[in-house]
Amino acid sequence: MQYLIGAGMDPGTENNPYLGYVYTSFQERATFLSHGNTAKLAKEGGDPVLARICGTIASNEKRHENAYAKIVEKLLELDPTGAMVAIADMMRKKITMPAHLMYDGRDP
Repeated sequence: MQYLIGAGMDPGTENNPYLGYVYTSFQERATFLSHGNTAKLAKEGGDPVLARICGTIASNEKRHENAYAKIVEKLLELDPTGAMVAIADMMRKKITMPAHLMYDGRDP
């Protein structure tokens, strides 16, 4: 985590809650898919324990996605202009995963 912080992780949300909710609604879907795919590969590779762990994480990420998506839906209902501005802003910035700059302390 310290390497991630040191690398300057910035999801581009500018401490704006609208941007934060839009970012997380997309980011959680991506992590759900990633962990789900890893679970599938682990199962196919004969590692049922890893498959179960990754499947559990994927399920948790899906719940997060659903929660954030509901918040964004509510923002669209209550403040359609503000919500659409936030969605457009995040699409322009491109949504990246939190650890895309993470360094493991060994490999550059």
